[in-house]
Amino acid sequence: MLVNIIVGFVIPVIIGGWILRRQFKIIFVYYPLGIATSACINSVGFNFFWNILPNTRNQSYAALPMDLGIYPMAGCLMMYYILVHKKKPWPSILVAAATLTLIEWIAKIMGHVVYFNGWNIFWTFCSYFLPFVLAYAYSKVFAHLFLK
Repeated sequence: MLVNIIVGFVIPVIIGGWILRRQFKIIFVYYPLGIATSACINSVGFNFFWNILPNTRNQSYAALPMDLGIYPMAGCLMMYYILVHKKKPWPSILVAAATLTLIEWIAKIMGHVVYFNGWNIFWTFCSYFLPFVLAYAYSKVFAHLFLK
């Protein structure tokens, strides 16, 4: 569990916090969205498609550091590059989803993640891609409703 906390929460929050230290609005707006989408997807996934170490009675505990760290921070960093650095959204979404997929693939090779019921790395990519699309759509709705 200590590895989950360090790799899934501490390192991403330190790196992301340092990069976003002058962009508190991005963290304030997108971090909660990232936590919510991550928790929802992991709740379904742990029941039907995957498992991570350490094995606990409630797998959500093992994923909590990631739900609070790497997943929402990756969304914040993606939105930072889209909004602040004016990067194109679709390549940014693809890079963010591919990066998280690569990290999970490495964890799978190391035996830290186990897939079942037909889940594979393609579906993993989709499970990251769709929330990033949701975050970008959220940014468009948010800007349209509240920033005009």
